[in-house]
Amino acid sequence: MQVLKSPVTAALTGLALSAALLAAWIALAGGDLIGVTSAVLRWLHVMVAIVWVGMIWFVNFIQLPALAAASDPDRGALMRLVVPKVAATFRHAAHATVATGLALLVTSGYLLDTLLYASAVHVSGARGLMLWAGVAGGVVMWAIVQFGLRPRIALLTGAREGNAEAKAKARDEVRVLARINLVLALPVTFAMVGAAHLG
Repeated sequence: MQVLKSPVTAALTGLALSAALLAAWIALAGGDLIGVTSAVLRWLHVMVAIVWVGMIWFVNFIQLPALAAASDPDRGALMRLVVPKVAATFRHAAHATVATGLALLVTSGYLLDTLLYASAVHVSGARGLMLWAGVAGGVVMWAIVQFGLRPRIALLTGAREGNAEAKAKARDEVRVLARINLVLALPVTFAMVGAAHLG
């Protein structure tokens, strides 16, 4: 099949099918602009979060062990061909997750509720605790990507100058920061799901 010949065409086909489902939903159930926008934002937020958390798992369980086990020539090839693409995907997914999450907080009424709704939106204590714990954890994870991992990976891939000692230190720090993101990914995901579905 033509649509399966590249990941881009496959993803675009999935996007088109999603748009068809959205159109069918609107045609059958209707929906106000804020509700539809909130549903689309939630879908986008979940999709980019899946990519981000998937990258966290990939880096921790596949990429870092592969780099540690590789010979020098193989490690060089991985650092040139794989690591920059993984890092860029990781970074863009982190930015998109935070951006869609922020927009979703507004359209769902958790933040700036009186701008969109006639009265304040009530959020129960338990739901609010879960939600804001997830938000705080997600922002910490994003900061680790942006301010911790990004400059160190730039050093390791040669996008930034550095000597062998600086690169060895950066390798150790990347491993630790990747592990911290792995630790946080689980409770942040639980908190977000819990805020939406518990109580």
